[in-house]
Amino acid sequence: MVVIRRANYKDIETIITLGKTTFMESHSAFIQNDDAVQQFCESAFDPDKIRKDLSDENLLFWLLFYKEEAVGFAKVILKSSNSLIKKQMVCKLDKIYILNAHIGKKLGKKLHTEVITTMTNLQYDCIWLVTYIYNYKAISFYEANQYKKIGYYDFMVAGKGYKNHVLVKNLKK
Repeated sequence: MVVIRRANYKDIETIITLGKTTFMESHSAFIQNDDAVQQFCESAFDPDKIRKDLSDENLLFWLLFYKEEAVGFAKVILKSSNSLIKKQMVCKLDKIYILNAHIGKKLGKKLHTEVITTMTNLQYDCIWLVTYIYNYKAISFYEANQYKKIGYYDFMVAGKGYKNHVLVKNLKK
């Protein structure tokens, strides 16, 4: 059974655990400096930061449960413009992660559909994201979900830039 719901303050530890685990699973193969990955995770998934993020009305979090186990999450930044996008109502899919053990079960698709439905209902014109240029699995997922590459962005970890694609999906028909 799959359950997707919005996250709240009671979910801080779940978001931290999922965030650190899924980031390490999805990025450690690309970032050779293990200490840098660990430091990034400690900063990005700091309890005070997550608590603050959950209170920010411009940030939305979802948790994905499979057989009652938290296996993924998503984070969207509302009103997040990008110089490459000329539309008014723009949001950013900042994070969408599924534990490696559950990839291939179409759970990411379900979580993504929930996010897109919410953003469409909130009348956003489009949603954008960044993904590492060598993360072919993620790129394939996004392209299968009608995202288009529109540019590049350097994602910084420990002072080193990693080239990422900027992708966008139109939400208006």
